[in-house]
Amino acid sequence: MRPGREDDLFAVLELWHAEVRAGRQDCVPGEAHMTKLLAGFDWGARSRMVEGANGVEAAVLVAGRPTPGGTVTQISVACERPALRNDLLRWGLDLSKAAGAVAAQVWSGRGHSDGLAELGAHYVRPWWRMDMDLTGALPNPQPVAGYVVRDGNQVAPGGWSEVHNRSFADHWRFSPRYEAELVTGRLPHLALMAITDKGGPAAVTLAHLESYAEDARPQPVGLVSSVGTVPEHRRRGLATWLVAEALRRLRKEGAASASLYVDGWNHTRAFDAYRKLGFELSFESEVWEATFQ
Repeated sequence: MRPGREDDLFAVLELWHAEVRAGRQDCVPGEAHMTKLLAGFDWGARSRMVEGANGVEAAVLVAGRPTPGGTVTQISVACERPALRNDLLRWGLDLSKAAGAVAAQVWSGRGHSDGLAELGAHYVRPWWRMDMDLTGALPNPQPVAGYVVRDGNQVAPGGWSEVHNRSFADHWRFSPRYEAELVTGRLPHLALMAITDKGGPAAVTLAHLESYAEDARPQPVGLVSSVGTVPEHRRRGLATWLVAEALRRLRKEGAASASLYVDGWNHTRAFDAYRKLGFELSFESEVWEATFQ
């Protein structure tokens, strides 16, 4: 086992594709997207590679994100051999604890979490991917009285992170997001915000296109993310309105299907609204967590 290097990315992507085929992972973004996501990642300190006769045969990466309670890491392992897989998970857990994380998470496809309890992790919730075909009839966006929809061409810089963080502050394992990571590189008309008639931000929905290799969904996929409503504006249909509008804009951009992710134990039951729009559960991840403090 050796420290990872930036030039291991292609080998890691191949291993992750094998994880998808085995049902242990949901999907793998393209190499360009992963390069962007891993910009600044400390490969030497936060990853390990296992070399085999034909190159890298197993890998573990540990990423971290801030939360109000402290750093939470996510351990991603790609490996066929169960015993080696557990060794890599243990390395990720030990690194997370030594680095001062309050918790470490492992996400795996439903039914593929063997050995995690023995490593000190416990099941904390299901996380769902819901999909929708965009080639047929789409739901009509239903405006809500007293609000208007604005997109990235109309919202002043700085407004996206404010409404996003206010919308998600009471959600499980909330992690503050910054303006640049929310809107950089996104088509402005695919970033939507509901605003009151007095100018106050009330809800947000962000969308973009992504293409996936070895994926059953019609490509490209329109990803709908950051669907959130400020607490005092909930239960009025704003999220449904924004998502329906995002779907229409995604199809105009060429998306053949759409996907979104939702906490299966979400206290606002957002998944009910998504089902009414036409989304169906297609993949369930099990989130396991080891806590250190």
